[in-house]
Amino acid sequence: MKRDDLVRTPPAGSSHLRPAPCGPGVNLADALHRLPAGILLFDGAHRLVFASEAVFSSAEIERQSLPPGVTLAEVTRLLAFSGMFGDGDTQARADEVLRLDRRQSLRRVNRTSDGRIFDLVSEPLDDGGFISLAIDATASAIAEAEAMRIARQVQAVLEGLHGGVAAFGPNRELTLHNAAYEALLGAAPGSLHAGMTLRRIYEVLAARGEYRNADSPDFVQRRLGLDRSVPHSLFRERPTGQVLRSTSTPASDGGYVIEIDDLTELKRAEDEARRRAALLDGVLAAMPHGVCVFSADHRARMMNEAYRRLLGDTAPRIGEHLDEVTARRHAFGEYGDRALEEVRRQRSAWMTEGQAEHVRRRPNGTMLVIRTASLPDGGHISVVTDVTALAQAQDEQRIQAAREQVMLANIRHGVTLFDADGRLVAANALAARFCGLTLADFPPGIRIEDIRAKQATLGEFGQTSAAEVFVRTRNKAFGADSYTRVRPDGTMLEITTDPTPDGGFVRTFTDVTAERRALAELERAKEAAEEASRAKSRFLTTMTHELRTPLNAVIGFSDALLAQAGAGQVEGADAVEFSRAINDAGRHLLSLIDDILDVARSEGSGMAANPVPLDLPSVVQGVARVMRAQADAAGIALSVELRDDLPRVLADEKRLRQVLLNLVTNAVKFTESGGSVRVLVHPDECVPDRLVIVVSDTGIGIAADDIPRAFEPFVQLETALSRRFGGSGLGLHLSRTLARAMGFDLRLESELGRGTTVTLTIPATHQVVQEKTS
Repeated sequence: MKRDDLVRTPPAGSSHLRPAPCGPGVNLADALHRLPAGILLFDGAHRLVFASEAVFSSAEIERQSLPPGVTLAEVTRLLAFSGMFGDGDTQARADEVLRLDRRQSLRRVNRTSDGRIFDLVSEPLDDGGFISLAIDATASAIAEAEAMRIARQVQAVLEGLHGGVAAFGPNRELTLHNAAYEALLGAAPGSLHAGMTLRRIYEVLAARGEYRNADSPDFVQRRLGLDRSVPHSLFRERPTGQVLRSTSTPASDGGYVIEIDDLTELKRAEDEARRRAALLDGVLAAMPHGVCVFSADHRARMMNEAYRRLLGDTAPRIGEHLDEVTARRHAFGEYGDRALEEVRRQRSAWMTEGQAEHVRRRPNGTMLVIRTASLPDGGHISVVTDVTALAQAQDEQRIQAAREQVMLANIRHGVTLFDADGRLVAANALAARFCGLTLADFPPGIRIEDIRAKQATLGEFGQTSAAEVFVRTRNKAFGADSYTRVRPDGTMLEITTDPTPDGGFVRTFTDVTAERRALAELERAKEAAEEASRAKSRFLTTMTHELRTPLNAVIGFSDALLAQAGAGQVEGADAVEFSRAINDAGRHLLSLIDDILDVARSEGSGMAANPVPLDLPSVVQGVARVMRAQADAAGIALSVELRDDLPRVLADEKRLRQVLLNLVTNAVKFTESGGSVRVLVHPDECVPDRLVIVVSDTGIGIAADDIPRAFEPFVQLETALSRRFGGSGLGLHLSRTLARAMGFDLRLESELGRGTTVTLTIPATHQVVQEKTS
């Protein structure tokens, strides 16, 4: 073929050059494409002119990767990187090929990276170009290697052959033999020697009883009378059971050669082969798969009963050609609406591939899987399996899967199913929503770690550090588990994991937000009820003690006063003292009742404040004057520190005074003699716009765990009835209630044995800046 015979007429869908038609009804390009050899044609500039289809299929590359005009170097590198020149450094392989002198005829054998073997031929052309052929010799190489292997095995067998060989001269006297000849005949070792006649050899063997099983007394005579000028082959069974074959072949010198083979194993093998053949026939007859064997000329040679049963009237007849079988099946409608020629083309493609598998539904509804495979003799075997029940089961399974998907989509729980490798098998839309994702983010096969990574990116597990901790602690072996998680939108999920028998697991998401809120409300109501019960108990205990003390004084002193008056012994000093004691006890009772009423009003609607601008220093100093005598009597130093530029404050004067009196009273009450109480008023150091009134003492202090309880009503941190410090336990509770009613805040800081500091905070909104007058 000359390169001038090629024209640039690329076929539809191809960028390659196509050879022009070379004769009536013959297209050279089509012929070259059908050749099993890969063909590459290059012009004088070593640019690609034509590439046959076998090049692309052999190298497993796309057609468009080698358009006409590409250079030899580009083609060589592409083939090298596709593994056509073997393993190793692909660039080095390509450079090695590029160094070849294309002006000469070249031929070499090449092994690809996947083990295939190609004969590579390069022939120069007149215009300086060349044509390169790549012929797949893998099958030939494998066959040759197998032949060589068998030859080596045969040679090894021949070298160790135990067959007997003996040569006789024209006078029928023994000239030479091997040890196996003696052993196989049954002669004693060394009993045969050159010069012995065949008759004498038979006599020696007869004397050893080798011919007692001969069929007649003249057995030896008949053997001696054989014409040794023509080949003979005789069989004999020795008394030991050995089966021998004796072959006589005439020699060129007028003598003959006798070869003795032990066919005992061969006979046993033949017997075994016959047994196996009978067994195979039985298996083929019993197996449910239909089997039919076609010869190289495409005629049916053998089939089992199952093949006839599955295909019925369309089963081939022994000796019938495959084309006739196909036509008959087409007439029965076995191929549906497809044309007969289309069926035959498809069948030819299957046979070309060597093996194929396809599914066909017969007109009677039977679903068949038909597998074909080539046989070494050029024929092929067809195996037919009835999969009707399997197809019906698969259809039912698809229907059931659709039903389950509808069920999953409509239940009130999010459900996901994972396999043993942690990959998603199925999920409903609600599960995706509970994970903060969409169903598109839940493709089957996605790993659970990747799902969590998406959730962490979207902030589903909180801030970065919290998300890392959550993902790290949850990425573990998945056994039975249940935990709750609160989503960023406040939804509370109960997530349950249950293992499946195949090693996977089912994960269920349940929205328990409403349920948990209801439980929380019930818990809070329970705690409130229990706290109310405890407050009632504290109130009764405290009031019992506090009321009994002044009542005992009132009753006791009044009894004493009455007794002395009845005896006429009342003196002015005693009457004044008793009256003062009765008066103090009555005032104490009144104070208790006032506190109880204030608490009752604070819990209702009777504590509304009436704020007016107040001069804060006046209020604070007034409280200090009231408490000075009590402090002095207890041996406690009471001091007040005020700023000159303090603004007026909007507050209820009575309530503010009551709050400060309660705070200073507590400070004096719980401070030992020799201690001090300080009242400071100044701007807040943290928020300068705010004012703070600080009452601090050096008293007994409060333990850190008891500080929250100090503000509860009727609480005395010293619970014994014989406690050192009296009081109803309402002071701090009432003070904070009144402060909050006025818009202020009250907080307490204390340390056991180191005193207490109470801070009243007045926000900027409750301050009135005083205008300076000139």
